[in-house]
Formats: sequence, C-alpha cells, structure tokens
Amino acid sequence: MEETKTSGFERLSGRLAALASAYRVPLLSGLIAGFLAHGFAMANKLLNADEVGSLFAKGETVISGRWALGLTRYLFPNVSMPWVYGLLSILMLSVAMCLIVRIFQIRSKLLQGILAALVISFPSQTATFCFMFTSPSYALAFLLAVLAVYLTEKEDWRNRILGLGILVISLGIYQAYIALVAGFFVIRMIQKLLRGEMPQAVFRYGLLRAAFLLAALLIYYGIALAAVSLDGRGFVSYAVERERGIFYRIALAYSALLRSFTRGYFGFVRSAYSLLVHAVCLVLSLVLLLRWWLKHREAARTALLLLCLALLPLAINCMYLIASVTVIYSPVLYSFSALYVLAAVIAEETRDSDRGLVRDLLAVCLSLVTLCNVYYANKVYLKMYLDYENAYSLYSGIAAQVRMTEGFDENSTLAFIGEAENGLFYDERLDLGDLGGPNQNLINIYTKEYLLRRYVGFDVPMADGETCLALGRDPRVQEMPVYPYYGSVQKID
Repeated sequence: MEETKTSGFERLSGRLAALASAYRVPLLSGLIAGFLAHGFAMANKLLNADEVGSLFAKGETVISGRWALGLTRYLFPNVSMPWVYGLLSILMLSVAMCLIVRIFQIRSKLLQGILAALVISFPSQTATFCFMFTSPSYALAFLLAVLAVYLTEKEDWRNRILGLGILVISLGIYQAYIALVAGFFVIRMIQKLLRGEMPQAVFRYGLLRAAFLLAALLIYYGIALAAVSLDGRGFVSYAVERERGIFYRIALAYSALLRSFTRGYFGFVRSAYSLLVHAVCLVLSLVLLLRWWLKHREAARTALLLLCLALLPLAINCMYLIASVTVIYSPVLYSFSALYVLAAVIAEETRDSDRGLVRDLLAVCLSLVTLCNVYYANKVYLKMYLDYENAYSLYSGIAAQVRMTEGFDENSTLAFIGEAENGLFYDERLDLGDLGGPNQNLINIYTKEYLLRRYVGFDVPMADGETCLALGRDPRVQEMPVYPYYGSVQKID
C-alpha cells in the first residue's frame, strides 16, 4: 500500500491535539473557571476611564516603557471587543497554566485543576479585564513570561537564549511580569531543595537565574531607551520611583504583601472568610514543610530553604523596587498568585511526609479561595455594569437638556464645571476595596468626552481646560444651581 503523506500543518495540529489531551485537566479547568469568573465581562461592554478613551487604541505604549504593546495590534486589532478578546485571553492563560503544571511537574490532577482555576480567576485578571482593550496583549505577555521560565529549565543553551528573548518581548508588552518570573525561579529553588538536590547546586541555580533576569532587564531597558528616544516624548514621569531609598522600598515590598492579607490591599483577600481560608492554607503548608524538615534535618539545606522563603515576598513584589507606588495596583501584582503555586508545589513534594489528610485539606482550601475569586469577579463586573448604566443615564439627560437649551447650535461648545457629587448608585455591599480596575466614580472621569461621543451619541466640541477654569471663576457660572436642578445647564456668551 502507498503510504499516506501528511502536511506540516496536519502534523502540528496532531501534536497540539495530543498536548491538549495530555493537559486536558488544567486546560479545561482554566477555561471553565475563566467563563464562571469573567463571562459577564466578555458578554457586556463594561467601562472604566481608560476603557472609554481606548476603544480604538492600546493606551500609552512607548512612553510607559511598553514598546512591544503597540506591536500587538497586528495580532489583536485596536478595537476593544470584549467577547473575542476575553476568550483569547482565557485561552492563552489556560495554556500558560499547562506550562506551569509542566514546569513544576505537578502530577496530581486535582491540584492541576484547582491551580489553573485559581490563577485564572485571580483578582489581578479581573482588574485586567476592566481594561479590555489591553487584555489579550497582557495575557500574551503572561504566556510569554511563563514560556520563558519553561525554556530556561532546559539544559540546551539555545533554549535558554530563546527564553531570554521571549522574556524581553514579554516585558516590552507589560513590565510587571518580571515579578512573576522571579517568583517562579525562587519557587523552583524551593522545589529542588525539597527534592533532595544539593544546596550548592541549588544556590548556583539561583545565581544563574538572577543573572538571567538582570540580562533580560538590561536588554529590555536598552530597547525602551531607544524607542522613547525615537518617539521624542520621554518616559511618563510617574512610573519610576525616585524619592525613596532602596531599603525603604524593600520594606515596602514586604509590608505590602502583609497588608494584602490584613487590610485587603488590591482585592486579593477581601473578606474575613477569605482571610480565614488563606490563613488555613498557610498553616497547612507550614505543617507539610515541618513534617518534611523533621525527616531532612540538614543545616545547609534548611538555611537555604529559609533564605528562599524569606526572599519570595521580595521576588513577587519586586516592582516596588523600581516603580512608584502610584502605578502599583492589582494587575501589576499578578505575581501574588505564585504563592498558590508554592502551596501546590509543597503539597506535591511532601507526599512522603504526609498520608494525605493535610494535602486534602489544603486542596479544599485552595478550592475555596477559587470560589472567593469567582464571586469577587462577578461582584466587580456587576458594579461596573451599574456604574455604566448610571453614567449613561446621567449623560443622556445632560445631552437632552443641552439640546433643549435656547441658543444651542452647531457653533456651541460644551463645558463641564466642577464635579458631580452624586448620580452613581452606591451600596456598601458592592464595596470592592482598592482593586484598581473599576473607577470609584465613572461620572467624573477625564474621558467623559469620549463617553458622550461614543456611548451616548452626543458629538459636541468640548471646551479646553483653560476655558473651563475661566468659566469656573465667572460669577454667572458660580450662581448656577448644581445639576440636575433647573438652570444647571445654560449658554454663557
């Protein structure tokens, strides 16, 4: 019989299908959790101030150091489409979780599924979906960062050089994922120690990975300098921390992690129930480590393990070392999710020290954290939906009154003086904390002109800032009542 020939695309498709089958648990778990947590954001057009203004853009790119972000428009066109971009983001994150499972060799199917669901439903991704226009680009950066870690774990130097290049591209899209990579390297050191590898070899591994990160940062920064030089505008002034010393920033990195638990920073641990579940996870992980240590009391190994555990908070919060606290919010700290990877690794690597009960309890607690994430994500999107409905109603009313104002014609210019003190529905049960994605007040956003034009359909020229300041001092304007009361919309001059 004549042998049937297959094309390269057919062979590639078969290979991908085989990989999808082999990693079906984290892949399907990630997709399901992604839809449960973020499906509402995919099926609705939710807004924050940046999303309003970036319907057809990727936001600031070169001047914010994200020189590769603009290039992603060739993969993800500059049209913020929630359904397809949400779907692509969840798919890429699910593939990244398959790589994470492979990097850390997590054999337990239960842990594979829980970990994928937990990371993809994590509040940092919820906040990222508030900026839907960049969500697939950031998901790609996340995937590339994980792929870089995967390639550096191979012995072949060609793969490591490729991993270096891929990490540089990832940082060019979104710099914050350097913390994710740093955290994963520290966790790999912990895993190697738990597996019995020589402390000297593990220490050498850590030095090589630190050099790898430094090289990636230098190359990234060199390209960023060249890009901003060609752009001619310079970096945004608020992105780099210049006022505080290094020791203060190190202390800030540790305190921020602590306050993520105790004060609910960034929306990671929002309720007393979530805090309790996280505390139990911590205690169970420490119990597993203690049982392991009782069987492996080697001084050098113990000292290096304690050092790695002490450095992990600094690794996952390393953005505090270089960035201003004003730009550090939930999407920047996706690296916090590395703590859950650590818990899974500890459970996986201490099987010989535990009969199963503690690991089962840890799996249950991680599942409960996932449930908290899913509920929190849906609450975030509900609030954003209500905010949009309220803002749309208010600006539709303003547009109607402006149209009916005597003297309104094609030469009119619209000026908003002051800020609205009410107009948005608020209920303390929708308090989100400082997640950093939704606006606290969608009505008083700096992109309200785009909201009027693109979502209300009211395309009237807006007065510039100088004109608004002059009008604000005008006695005729100062005597006007506050909107929505009669006389709050007038034609001046």
